[in-house]
Amino acid sequence: MIKAILFDLDGTLTLMDQEEFMKNYIGLLAPRFKQYISPDKFAKQLNRSTEVMIKQPQEGKTNLQTFFADFTKATGLTYHTLWPVFEAFYTTDFPALRLLVKLNPHGKEAVETALQNGYTVAIAANPVMPLLAIEERIRWAELSPQIFSVIPSIESFHYCKPHTGFYAELAENLGLQPSECLMVGNHPVEDVAAQEIGMQTFYVGEPVEGIQTTYQGDISDLTRKIREGSL
Repeated sequence: MIKAILFDLDGTLTLMDQEEFMKNYIGLLAPRFKQYISPDKFAKQLNRSTEVMIKQPQEGKTNLQTFFADFTKATGLTYHTLWPVFEAFYTTDFPALRLLVKLNPHGKEAVETALQNGYTVAIAANPVMPLLAIEERIRWAELSPQIFSVIPSIESFHYCKPHTGFYAELAENLGLQPSECLMVGNHPVEDVAAQEIGMQTFYVGEPVEGIQTTYQGDISDLTRKIREGSL
């Protein structure tokens, strides 16, 4: 029996051109660190350390700790130097990127319908950004962060998608078994990976040949199923 519905953000609750968004994101973020490292070197190391964080999780370390262990080793800069700059960026500059993001009204409706029908809702975006930034992205979906029982972030989670540890940690934080969770997302690998630990999945992306998922369709189809009680 499904008790919780887990929602991806980008491409699910909000719509964007991912390449354009990342170009502008790096374009705003990198100059913040120019007194310590050139924007070009910063951008390259940010990508490298993010890849390490995603692909090489460290036992007992949060994503934040894994990221900074690699970033500081490569640059010689300390966490105490870098983190306040990141925080200032996410507080003052990051909200401007909302201009590149469109609301998916069907996504907002699905979340609200899930709540109205007694489901617990959680965010299941990749925890590669601070909580401050993920809460801002939730507001771009015209939703309140407070309605979500769990919001994974770089500070709190130890794994990223598509690692099954991410989904196990999400279910554990909800106090549920994976089989009691439905993962909703648009990525045929990162989001459908939830099935590997027993979660059901609702794939809302472009059709992909050979993809195995519990449900597939537009997110408005999810809303209909919630209302029908057919999950």
